[in-house]
Amino acid sequence: MRGKEHYGEQHGLATGAAVRSIDVFTEMDAARADWLALSDATGVSPYQSFAFLSAWRDTIGRAGNVEPFIIVARDADGAPTALLPLCVIDRSIRIALFLGGRESNFNLPLLRPDAGHDSESLRDLLVQAARLTPAGPDLYYLRNQPLRFEGVDNPLAFRNAHPSASFGYGATLPAKADALAARFSKETRKKLRRKEQRLAELGALTYEHRVKGAHGAEIVDALLRQKAARFDLGGEFARLNVSGLLNQLRERAEDGGVELHALRMGERIVATYAGVVRGGRFSAMLNSFEQDDRFARCSPGELLLHALMRDLVARGMTHFDLGAGEARYKSRVCDETIALCDATLPVSARGAVVAPLLSAYLRLKRRVKQTPALAKAYYRLRSAIAG
Repeated sequence: MRGKEHYGEQHGLATGAAVRSIDVFTEMDAARADWLALSDATGVSPYQSFAFLSAWRDTIGRAGNVEPFIIVARDADGAPTALLPLCVIDRSIRIALFLGGRESNFNLPLLRPDAGHDSESLRDLLVQAARLTPAGPDLYYLRNQPLRFEGVDNPLAFRNAHPSASFGYGATLPAKADALAARFSKETRKKLRRKEQRLAELGALTYEHRVKGAHGAEIVDALLRQKAARFDLGGEFARLNVSGLLNQLRERAEDGGVELHALRMGERIVATYAGVVRGGRFSAMLNSFEQDDRFARCSPGELLLHALMRDLVARGMTHFDLGAGEARYKSRVCDETIALCDATLPVSARGAVVAPLLSAYLRLKRRVKQTPALAKAYYRLRSAIAG
């Protein structure tokens, strides 16, 4: 495909919203101007920022041979009214997915609020875009979509979508540190202080926030080493170039940059958090902690999480989320469960054959991940296959 394909008004485009033409971009930079214009006008998660997704395409996406498939709808004046940040993978059938892969916890379209886009107009947009391009997708698989995000309904979460395998967890942050502390019981605060004291007996503790430079690279290395050791993912991280993504984004200050936070015990990093930021939201992307029993029994990851939340409040951040996937530590600090869904839309005869099979798989995957014993076996199998 060329870097840009265009489908115009003269072909009789008709949707429920005021869309007069469509562009499909197969190069990230070609969509940059429209992307930034819509980013300023709409509310989306940090995972939809141009900075994050362009870095993902250059690292993990390139390793997976994904092809950008970015759909832009325009009004009569040529101004963008919608942008769907997608890519296509070829697995004997061409499947369109959100850019960002598993590294994106929340997937959303960028929609201009006054454009009137609804589920019908976006479904039409997807179909028209697939027909527009000479090598378009056979099937759209739109996963991990919030039904609502920051109080706004997501029209790309079609009515026939299935609940995702996992929920998301988030919280609205208070304006003051004492209000944050008051969310947790006196007993919880006492337990955290005792754990911190026990860990400090093994070495002086330092909480590090928004780390840059050489120390940031050190935190990335520690995070991936600890994460790989816990889940046996070393080969998968190296193959996907996760370190490349984090190192590209850790020095960026604009929306979509990665912040690094760590807890040190002396010179040793015993817990880490990496999160993507946009405006007043921090979205935790990856976290890790040392598995050594001497440290792990003091819950360094939990200690760092509470320190991270205090830092966010001190900076005036308004929203915080821990992404998709159930875990007890998430429910302890988050007061919001974010419902996610997966939508499929076939746009060719081959896609129509595969769509019901994919839907059945998604229902099975949800059942497995909602059953603890089955979930444990699932993760072990996934790690073994990734090798």
